[in-house]
Amino acid sequence: MVPVMTAEKSAVFDVADVCLPFLINEGAFRGRLVRLTAAATEILVRHNDPEPIAALLAESMVAAVALAGGLKYEGVFTFQIQGQGPVRTLVVDVTSDGALRGCVKFDEDELATELARPRLEGARPRLLGSGGHLAFTVDQGPDTERYQGIVDLAGESIADTVHHYFRQSEQLDSALKIAVSAPDGADGSWSAAALIVQRMPEDGGVRHYDAEDMEDAWRAAVILLGSLTDAEMLDLDLSPLQLLARLYGTVDVRVTTAKPLSAQCRCSRARSERIIASFPVQEMKSFAVDGEVHMTCEFCHANYTFLESELDALAAKHRPEEKGDRS
Repeated sequence: MVPVMTAEKSAVFDVADVCLPFLINEGAFRGRLVRLTAAATEILVRHNDPEPIAALLAESMVAAVALAGGLKYEGVFTFQIQGQGPVRTLVVDVTSDGALRGCVKFDEDELATELARPRLEGARPRLLGSGGHLAFTVDQGPDTERYQGIVDLAGESIADTVHHYFRQSEQLDSALKIAVSAPDGADGSWSAAALIVQRMPEDGGVRHYDAEDMEDAWRAAVILLGSLTDAEMLDLDLSPLQLLARLYGTVDVRVTTAKPLSAQCRCSRARSERIIASFPVQEMKSFAVDGEVHMTCEFCHANYTFLESELDALAAKHRPEEKGDRS
């Protein structure tokens, strides 16, 4: 069944930055198609990291959105890697409203050494090393319990580690494909896409198929996903709706509510004030240069400047129970 949508409802499916959930095989399997272009470009160009680092962050961004799209939450989903190679830390977070941001910390010398190593054609540089881990966190605010899942890094890619997580932690049959395209031309645009398919748990005794047919249907869904090319995933002339119809139109694909995505940082001067006020005043004053303390957001590079002379007042404002200077 090819999904049918009105022009009004399908308009959002044509945007370049979107997460589109869907069901196939009469609801036996669910999935999300994620595409990022403008949002990915804004984030990656702002950081201006070397291309292998930027590509890794692009993979992580679409993977994070694909994973977050399978959860019901109101807050922030965080995807964080701690590596033991040139990449030390990679963080992506996406809010329930679709605001996306990300950043990478890496060692430039170790990166240069790794990129200079001879590799088989098509082999990826080992940016994350071995022994690191990937953590997913869902934070819905101070009055709720945080959910976190952690898994060791595995395989050669972000998709490999996500597969490992589902096998080890969720015990949920899942298949994930990721494609990334670096800028090729003067416009400097990045493009990234992810498509994840998951087997739905049987609920309330409802069975979509008998056991043998279910296995056959799941195998077919994964094979179809594997047949999808990177070029198709990244082709902006092929809307997300058209792509799903082409891929799964013969197995009753049904799209649900799409979520637009945007590059949007949550930093602000007020947040920076609270961070500064959480440290001893004398410690903050020790960072002053020409009477100013600067805080730069690691995600969006926004700079917030505070006068050394106002640090005592900030401490009193945010810690009214503590008066005066602190050491």
